[in-house]
Amino acid sequence: MKNYYCVVLLFLMTTSGIFAQVNFEKGHFITESDQKIECYIKNEDWNNTPSKFEYKETLDGDVKVLRLGNFKTLVIDNAFKFEKHTVQFDDSSRALNELSFDRNPNFKEKTVLLNVLIEGKVTLLSYIDNEIRAYYYKKGTGKVAPLIYKVFTTEDRKILYNTRYRQQLLTEFPCDAITENTILKTDYSAGDLSSFFLKYNECEGETAIQYKKTKKGTFHGRVFGGFYNSSSDTELELPVLTRSGIDMEAAWAPTFGVELEYVLPFNKNKWSVFIAPNYSSYEGEGSFFDLMVERRFSVEYSAIQIPIGFRHSMFINDNSKIFLSGAVLIDIPLTTGTGGNVTLPEGDFRTSAGTAIGIGYSYDKYSIEARYLPNRELLERSTQASVKLNQFSITVGYTIF
Repeated sequence: MKNYYCVVLLFLMTTSGIFAQVNFEKGHFITESDQKIECYIKNEDWNNTPSKFEYKETLDGDVKVLRLGNFKTLVIDNAFKFEKHTVQFDDSSRALNELSFDRNPNFKEKTVLLNVLIEGKVTLLSYIDNEIRAYYYKKGTGKVAPLIYKVFTTEDRKILYNTRYRQQLLTEFPCDAITENTILKTDYSAGDLSSFFLKYNECEGETAIQYKKTKKGTFHGRVFGGFYNSSSDTELELPVLTRSGIDMEAAWAPTFGVELEYVLPFNKNKWSVFIAPNYSSYEGEGSFFDLMVERRFSVEYSAIQIPIGFRHSMFINDNSKIFLSGAVLIDIPLTTGTGGNVTLPEGDFRTSAGTAIGIGYSYDKYSIEARYLPNRELLERSTQASVKLNQFSITVGYTIF
């Protein structure tokens, strides 16, 4: 059962892209011949500047591919705007071991797709491709110009920075409300530059459009209950120095708990982190032979179990999803004890940290999850015994906020 569960989990992790919900959202693009095409564009919440887009003419229509050579502007309503421009592009290497000794950018003319971050009387645009980050500006309908920034090195491999862009901000965008100190604190980043361009447009009496709105994560609270199936692999070091492995019986026990989840503000809300304290208990008994005499050994254990981990959601539609989870966990013991023909001091109990992997399904506010918790040692302080606890749980949850 456990091996089958792990195989299913591995399969879903490698095929998760099949289920990932990426919506086709209302938008349009403008062709090279200035024709405006209303359509639905696949919003993939890009981190890097894309080279192509998927779109549909209607929501039920066929998926088509739009490449850079076939349009000059693309807009997803209230989310993204991309424009194609021929710009001065710095192709200097950004790799630390390949940095140039020249502090000046190695500009070459190149046609690229730029992401419009702020649009107004002055517009801020960006190009991002892994380690390459370049920002541009445009005044009115004028030409797009680069904000100059370059990382370079010296012969003794000291890393230096050309921050010419700050002088550009000071001279190209004079505003009484923007001080030189404000510009000195403006980093070469989307957040800082967006704040600057929003403020400058406001200074010019214009309310600019911010296409890439600041995202915030969301919190969810959940209560859940269900059952643990627990078993243990047990070994005893007997006084006559013979080691006996004991097959302890598996047992079902109830569990209940609460979970706090934080959905991370990127990648279409597909990743989250969580903490889910819950009640866990195990009572097991087994027998073994020592010098031809049958003996019995039992374990009683309960704890507040605290898994802390991550979750990856694969959306089926707006209301339902499959999710995978992984966690590390610690126990806060409540009751501990051993019995039968062999008893151990309660001070021997100290539970090692463990791991857990899970798979579940959620519909609206309801969820069901199966979770596997492999070997955890319950008797870390003992030199006479080893009790490795294995658990498998099924829980049903309800989201309260």
